[in-house]
Amino acid sequence: MNLTVRQACAIESAALHNPNFDVFVLFTCPTRRPLSIAQKSLINAIESYSNVQFRQLDVKRYAKGTPVEVWIKKGYVLKGRFPVHHTSDLLRLISLYRYGGIYMDMDVIVLRSLEDVPLNYLGAETFDLLGNAVISLKPNGTGHEIAELFLRDFQINYNGRHYVDNGPALVTRVVTAICGVKLVKAIQEDSKTCRGLKLFNSTAFYAIPWQQWEHLTKPQYLKDTMEKTKDSYLIHLWNKVSSRGLIKVGSNTAYGKYAEKHCPKSYAAAGEYF
Repeated sequence: MNLTVRQACAIESAALHNPNFDVFVLFTCPTRRPLSIAQKSLINAIESYSNVQFRQLDVKRYAKGTPVEVWIKKGYVLKGRFPVHHTSDLLRLISLYRYGGIYMDMDVIVLRSLEDVPLNYLGAETFDLLGNAVISLKPNGTGHEIAELFLRDFQINYNGRHYVDNGPALVTRVVTAICGVKLVKAIQEDSKTCRGLKLFNSTAFYAIPWQQWEHLTKPQYLKDTMEKTKDSYLIHLWNKVSSRGLIKVGSNTAYGKYAEKHCPKSYAAAGEYF
């Protein structure tokens, strides 16, 4: 296990704003290695929150008893162009099928509590695409039924060549079929059509689209970005593209300002760059 500062920030912000929730950090790496001083500082910062739990898992064993158990044993997901990303896409769905709860990517910063938000929700990235960086499902009833549909769709329509087909495209495909409409916008206008599944507009989780990721990391966009995200539950950092935009600690950027406030211990342990 080797966390980046930004991943530590995601974990800390979730724990900080949801003290009555357990925050489970799941990882699949099979070996341990000595931690550097910087890593020890980050781990210590996160483990200072009593509601954070680290869990190492074996993918095949974790899938046992789920609709994709046999499919995973055949190793299809490891044969595609994006095995790490697609394994992540799958593991979040298995977790929700087994336990319910709230799944979050580790390239987010949580800005406020989700403890009083009823389970069973997703958020729209655009007017016709749902994101899979945040998925909330109940462990029973409609939530469990939807989780099963997600897993069955993953198995049937798996595409190892394309990055998003098994993530945002999958959840959009399944949810629009459940709701009987073609556009996410139409679902948002009438939540009753979605069997109790709440669909937030893009402001909730994806106020800054991936094409504008630099708005989170450059000072000239600070005021505009803070305004756009003032009502968000969290901000999504789009790590695939934003990881190359290092931020100097203390700089006047939206990401830096949010990190300093919402993951203060990780930010303090970051060193020169965040």
